[in-house]
Order: sequence, then C-alpha cells, then structure tokens
Amino acid sequence: MYESKVNKIYFRELFGSIAIYLVVLFASVWIAKDMQAGVLRLLIALCPMIPVLFSLWAIVRHFRRIDEYLRQWSLENLAMAGGLTAIFSLTYGFMEGIGFPRLSMFVIWGIFMGGWGIIGCMRKKFDA
Repeated sequence: MYESKVNKIYFRELFGSIAIYLVVLFASVWIAKDMQAGVLRLLIALCPMIPVLFSLWAIVRHFRRIDEYLRQWSLENLAMAGGLTAIFSLTYGFMEGIGFPRLSMFVIWGIFMGGWGIIGCMRKKFDA
C-alpha cells in the first residue's frame, strides 16, 4: 500500500515536471530562434533547465520516501546503467577515431536513461 502511494506521488511530480519542461522547451526554442546572439538569447535557451530541476527535486523526494531495499535496488540499477553508458561511450569513442560521426550528449543521456529503464524492467521481471 505504502509503495503504491509513494509511486503515485512520484509519477505525478515527475510527469508534471516533464510536462512543464516540454512547454517551456518549445516556447524557448520558438522565442530564441529568431533572436540575435547574446545574453538574453542564451538565458531564454537555458529556461528549460528550470523544470529539469523540478524533475531532479521529484527524484530526490522519491528516493527519500522509499524504503532501504527499494533505494538500494534503484541505485544498483542506476549504477548498472552508468556502467552500460560508460562501455558504450568508450566503444563509440574508438569508432569515432576511425571516422564514425560524433554523437550529441543527448544520445548519451538517452542511452543512460533508457538503460536505467530497461535494466529496471529486466530485474523486476527476472529477479526472484
């Protein structure tokens, strides 16, 4: 019961911040695209980071609410996703050395977050 309640609060906070992020992201890109380079354009382009901080706040609050077992389990998943991302980054770094195109950090971030999700799903399904 408690875990279900905590998860509902977490998803409400996290997906709320993601929705705000998307609105701010599209608005900032729309506003900044026609502006001349300068400090104001930079500040507008960085505005989506504010809702990202709300997402971080939701994640930290969630980790503080969950019990020790779930906290350890989640942090193990994060560590495995970090290792997977490091292996990918190192491998692809060698591939860039022979002419493969450079990847955006958004790709690396996607691999990390996707890895975290996939690892969590796999462990939930296959751990006894």
